[in-house]
Amino acid sequence: MRYIGVDKMAIKAVLDKLDDVEEPFRTLYTERNGKFELTGVDGMKTQADVDRLTTAAAKERDEHKKTKGTLTSILGDRKAEDVLALLDRIPELEAAAGGKLDDKKIEELVEKRIGSKTSPLQREIAKLMKDLGDRDAMITEFKGREATRTLHDSIREAVAKSSGFQGAALEDAMLFGERHLTINEEGKVVTKDGVGVTPGVDTVVWLTEMQQKKPHWWGETKGGGATGSKGGGASGDNPFTREHWNVTKQGQIFRENRTRAEQLAKSAGTTVGGGMPVAKK
Repeated sequence: MRYIGVDKMAIKAVLDKLDDVEEPFRTLYTERNGKFELTGVDGMKTQADVDRLTTAAAKERDEHKKTKGTLTSILGDRKAEDVLALLDRIPELEAAAGGKLDDKKIEELVEKRIGSKTSPLQREIAKLMKDLGDRDAMITEFKGREATRTLHDSIREAVAKSSGFQGAALEDAMLFGERHLTINEEGKVVTKDGVGVTPGVDTVVWLTEMQQKKPHWWGETKGGGATGSKGGGASGDNPFTREHWNVTKQGQIFRENRTRAEQLAKSAGTTVGGGMPVAKK
């Protein structure tokens, strides 16, 4: 079984030009506002779609705000239901006054007219609020899908670096990744707190840690009951752990990526330059 994204370049949703796209796939793109968007995949939404929806929602919020301001300037401190109640009493007041209206009754008539003007506005506000709620819900759904897609892409990148990872285990890794991983405020994919893995480490370190928890993702172990190399993990066995302690590899990883070295050390229960972790009882 082959998985798109593990060893193939991903199709980009938005391009500045189609020169690098093979001819059979160019018909999948549509030019919008100087960009080429991937629109030929049924059910797929691009970031541009989300942006347009967000702009439309913001426009409706502005229209709602203007409508509300107009309504407030007309009603003042009065509530719409109070105005309607006064309108219902107009026939009664006219009959009681015998056709003669004083200032109070004139004010009541004015309020009646105000009510007739504001009723359509009230209905329009209710409609706008409903439309706004529907659009906000849709935007939230799109953002959720985008976040899941980002997590999956990060897992695929880590798996592509993992020697011996079994392709058939990718779906299982995706499911565990959705439970263990999140996107932080900086837009980076890291592990969550309180999910049974070291918090705050990137996807590559997470996959290395999962090598101990899910060895079957890397196939059968070597030897009768021996742990073997388990396929090397996302960047080889963690050289900061007691069972794979290797100062030379620690230094190599530190020189290549200090942050990852610190994360691997934290995952193993030590620090960069620290001592070998104590044996687990």
